[in-house]
Order: sequence, then structure tokens, then C-alpha cells
Amino acid sequence: MKKTAWFPGFALLLVLLGATAVLPQPPTTSGGSGVALLNLNNTVAVKGYDVVAYFTENRAVPGRPHIKERLGMATYYFASARNRYLFLSNAPQYQPQFGGYDAMAMARGRLEDVNPHVFAIYQGKLYLFRDPASRAAFFQNPDFYINEATANYFEIAKERRSY
Repeated sequence: MKKTAWFPGFALLLVLLGATAVLPQPPTTSGGSGVALLNLNNTVAVKGYDVVAYFTENRAVPGRPHIKERLGMATYYFASARNRYLFLSNAPQYQPQFGGYDAMAMARGRLEDVNPHVFAIYQGKLYLFRDPASRAAFFQNPDFYINEATANYFEIAKERRSY
């Protein structure tokens, strides 16, 4: 009896997860569905680092390729099954802003790769940067640069879709 007691709860979880997967998702600057402008390495986001760990451990933690989740065009790796579960519970909270490109470069209208170890959590969002100088520049006026980067992100994405 104890071996099957978990089954109804597990089945319900699978049904709920499946139901949320088919719901339409709005475009976001964080790499969700509807956005084609993502900084990916062979479909892997954030160079394989665990996006949840940035929030829970305040550091870059390599994800494990066997603990992963595909969302839109991006595959995210996680250091633990718990982090994968947290991601599934609220993916937009954990996804990097601006498709995982350098936030300061995006504010200047450029796409630049990032160093996963150079990041910031600002107002509950994950921002990645190529180097400490880019991060420092961003924090001189973060709200201004976020607005600029958001406008540029959508403009660049729009230009790329027109090809």
C-alpha cells in the first residue's frame, strides 16, 4: 500500500505540469517562448550554469546536463532536482534578462556574450555581464539602463525576425 500512495499525487503533478506547458506564454526579455533572441550555446542557456542557484546561493553554479529543462528554444541545466522544480514553478523569475546577453551592452544596442560568474540580482531579476566593468557601469544607473536595454532588446529581436 505504501508503494502506491505517492502515485495519485505524482499523477496530479504531471497533469498540472502538462497543462501549464500548453498555455500561451507572452514574449519576455528573459528567454521564454515567443522570443527568438537568446544567447545560447548549442541550445544551452547561460553556458550550462544553474539559473536558480544565482538566487539561492548568490553564485554561479554549473548545472548538470542530466538535470535539465527545455523552455522555448533554450535548455537550462540545474545543479539539483530541487532547483529544476523551483524553475518549473516560476521560470520567468529565474531566467536571465535580455535573453542572457550582457545587460550593459544591450543598453548600448549591442549583443555581447557573458561570463556566467559576473552577474547581479536587481529587483528580483537576473542580469548577466561580460566583465566586472560592464557590471559596474550598469549599477551607475540601473533603472535607466534596464529601460534602454529593454527597448534595444525588442528592436534587435524585431530586426532579426525580419530576415
